[in-house]
Amino acid sequence: MKTYDDAVSIIREFIRIDTTNPPGREEAAAVFLEDILKREGLHAEIHAAAPMRANIISRIKGREKGKPIILLGHTDVVPAREEEWTVHPFGGDVKDGYIYGRGAIDMKAQVICQLLAFVDLARRGVVPKRDIIFLATCDEEVGGANGMEFMLDRIPELKDASFVLSEGGCLIEEDGFIHAQVSVTEKKLSQFVVKAKGTGGHGSMPHGDNANEKIIEASHRILSHRWPLKATPITSAYLGGILGGRRIGGARFPGLKDALNAPKWRRLFESNEIYNAILRNTVTLTILKGGEKVNVIPAESSATFDARLLPAETHERFFRKVRQLAGKDVVIERIGEKISEPGPSRYNTVYFQGVRNCITSLKGDIPVLPFVTTGATDLRYFRDIGVPAYGFFPVTLTKEEHMKMHGKDERISLENIREGLEGCKSIVNFLASGSVP
Repeated sequence: MKTYDDAVSIIREFIRIDTTNPPGREEAAAVFLEDILKREGLHAEIHAAAPMRANIISRIKGREKGKPIILLGHTDVVPAREEEWTVHPFGGDVKDGYIYGRGAIDMKAQVICQLLAFVDLARRGVVPKRDIIFLATCDEEVGGANGMEFMLDRIPELKDASFVLSEGGCLIEEDGFIHAQVSVTEKKLSQFVVKAKGTGGHGSMPHGDNANEKIIEASHRILSHRWPLKATPITSAYLGGILGGRRIGGARFPGLKDALNAPKWRRLFESNEIYNAILRNTVTLTILKGGEKVNVIPAESSATFDARLLPAETHERFFRKVRQLAGKDVVIERIGEKISEPGPSRYNTVYFQGVRNCITSLKGDIPVLPFVTTGATDLRYFRDIGVPAYGFFPVTLTKEEHMKMHGKDERISLENIREGLEGCKSIVNFLASGSVP
């Protein structure tokens, strides 16, 4: 049986494989996972969408025919600038009880814990009720065209899954209170570029047609807009489970809909990065380009924005507002016009109850709550076609640790690895049992 020590060693090796996307080069990661599976006597297939861009799939056959269950992960990671880190971002170093490295949380540790739980099932000779598929894709961090989208076209059976488990939620510890976030939906990706043209010239002779100034003015109007806080059934259930019974200034939490009309509660929501992000559309300026020389007025400049929309928001309504805010001196170009608008997965299901039972058996009687993931994941491909899909990795993160995802010194504790491996084994055992439909 693969142990905690094995998990720590494998995760460190996995982090050392640089799968920064772009450009990706995830084939090395797929081969690494294939080697583990083959040594355990499990068949695996690598499917390459492009040179060096590979996905891997393996299967444990079930005793009944029917829709398979998928353990889904991705092997690519976002870029990391070595000079910003205290350790090498692809060194897999262990320091002060943590494994450091790009992808430690998002999501190489989860991929390995799911892989080892999958391997453990096979080693013990457990024949699941229906096929269980381990699937690790490339290209998730830039949209999934070479990854999940490619695999759904290559292996149509994946579209007929009964359930998919991947990233998007975890156990969160804040102020001594622990609760579980099980993601059942996610905000919509709606990125865009603001572009401006002007008249070039010498920096010593301003002329009123400066592309940079147009970008600054448009960006200021976009960023100054306060998108409204809105309640949804999922955020109402989530925040009700966390804040129920809590008081501010002697007033008990009245439920989310009423709390949004109370200034004290609104201030609480807006001061908490997670609460704020799940309650409103967010728009973040991430890239500025304009000018090459200090004494030259540029003729063109641009600003790139990462926007995430509430599940009930439409891209069309959002962009009407953005164009209105930006004004007539700039052009708005959407990034990725072909973006799905999937609905949420239901959480009154045997899958949610089974995950809840696994969590409470490991952590005690803590709240297990439906959650809205603020970022985009490959689960949207399945939710878009009506396949139940949850995001959850059974590790306990503090808010500080959670905020390091995509940031400098991303890390995961050794205790998290122990917890994550045990939790993944418990969930995979449930999914293999006869209690799933």
